[in-house]
Amino acid sequence: MPENNNGRRRLLVTTALPYANGDIHLGHMLEAVMTDIFVRYHRLRGNDVLYVCADDTHGTPVELSALRQGITPEELVAKALENHVRDYAGYNISFDVFYTTNSEENRHYAELIYENLRKDGLVVEKEIDQYYCDHDKRFLPDRFIVGTCPRCKAAKQYGDVCEVCGTTYEPTDIIDPACGMCGNPPQMRSSEHVYVQLSKREDFLREFINRPGVLQSDMRNFVKTWIDEGLREWCISRDGPYFGFKIPGKENKYFYVWMDAPIGYISSTDYYCKNNGGDVMDYWKKGGPYEIVHFIGKDIVYFHALFWPVMLDSSGFASPASLRIHGFLNIQGEKMSKSRGTFILAREYAEKVNHPQAAEFLRFYYGSKLSPVSADLDLNKDELITRVNTTLANNIGNLHHRAMVFCERYFDGQVPEAKWDEGIAAQVEAAAAEIAGWYDSGNNKLVVEKIQALGSVGNKYFQDCKPWESIKNGDNGAAAKVIVTCVNLIKALAVFLKPITPEISASFEKQLSLQLKWDDYRFSLSGHKISAVEKLVVPIDESHLEALFAPAAASQEAGAP
Repeated sequence: MPENNNGRRRLLVTTALPYANGDIHLGHMLEAVMTDIFVRYHRLRGNDVLYVCADDTHGTPVELSALRQGITPEELVAKALENHVRDYAGYNISFDVFYTTNSEENRHYAELIYENLRKDGLVVEKEIDQYYCDHDKRFLPDRFIVGTCPRCKAAKQYGDVCEVCGTTYEPTDIIDPACGMCGNPPQMRSSEHVYVQLSKREDFLREFINRPGVLQSDMRNFVKTWIDEGLREWCISRDGPYFGFKIPGKENKYFYVWMDAPIGYISSTDYYCKNNGGDVMDYWKKGGPYEIVHFIGKDIVYFHALFWPVMLDSSGFASPASLRIHGFLNIQGEKMSKSRGTFILAREYAEKVNHPQAAEFLRFYYGSKLSPVSADLDLNKDELITRVNTTLANNIGNLHHRAMVFCERYFDGQVPEAKWDEGIAAQVEAAAAEIAGWYDSGNNKLVVEKIQALGSVGNKYFQDCKPWESIKNGDNGAAAKVIVTCVNLIKALAVFLKPITPEISASFEKQLSLQLKWDDYRFSLSGHKISAVEKLVVPIDESHLEALFAPAAASQEAGAP
């Protein structure tokens, strides 16, 4: 793994770019939390981390939404940016920069990469038959063609990718096509377009997907199948009208949104460097010191595992070191759906869950279920209540409150000056190494399970040693050992939880007047003054979630993906 002179790892980490034509929903937030946990862990370790993201702004859907609202596309994407930044901030997503693909930086890198693809001999131009809607008087981009997937035969799929089986295809391959705007069958007309010949880079792509750490094993096999079936030419142009960047030297042709969208990772880095010092190529040069880690959903693996590496490699940019791929989010066992009331926006959750720690609890719930596999996850109301209360409130919160109140009552508001139990300190030391490995690999589920187990050790130790009886019998030394052990154990748990629930850990830091780093999991507190004790966690119950999961009206806000 690349390191700098201080032995610290260097990481450039990204979350997939949310589309500017809709609001942030809980599926977006799953990926953002997953990424943020990884980022916060590495920052806690003192590693050099840059966390970038941007809004994906181009394409016909944005243009048409703006027309319907009577505003310009630029006004629409500016409002989306404002809303997205607000929603992510409400869940403590710690971006270093959140930018937009509708920028001069993105135009520059799109044109640069396009020119390098041409120099690499990968670009061809050819006349093709394309769907045209006579009713709407325009060529139809792939997202405005709907029909049946030619591979798995799933109905109501878009003209470029099947959301059921993940296959990408040409719009002309779709079965029973219809215009996505008016529903009429489209006509065929000829138009010249620009293609990238991925097959010329087959050897590179096979080598790329087999690099250690780039893909999870199930995803590697998935991508290998696509290569084995034959890499198809990728169309990177669209006919106007189109909200995006014009292709240099072409009349009324624009870069396809999927051409310039991932380039937003580079342009956002460039924007950060312009405002904070540094050189974008320090992060993106081939053979450079930074590990590039992309967190994405399984529906966009094709673009990130095949198109994107070729774009990068042809321009001398570094290929991703890791693609961390997750599944979809279901709500109460069902796919997110407006009609069923299971399409939940991030701001709806924040507004409707009547609990001051609602955002922290969602972060914890996601963290307790995330592992390095691409299986779908389910947000279940009863399970959320149980997991939060069992681990955070009744386990860690209970241990914290008993030990800290004991300090206030019997040790003059300070952690007693005594020696701790070396056996429990050793258990924490062993757990730290396991937890570090799990955080790095994205196995947050095991992190939470280990934290739960350590909390149970602490509660059992406190109960078995009965420090209140030691005080009653005049043996303050025995009580002091129990309390100094438990407070140091809570400190370790606060460190281990900090990437997942930063606000809960911050509350404990405030009570200790300390800023906890990773190495502070080690037992060290003795004779330490504490501030006023407050509960770390307020339990949650069904009443807090009633408004969110009410069976009546489904969310009617605009912005379905």
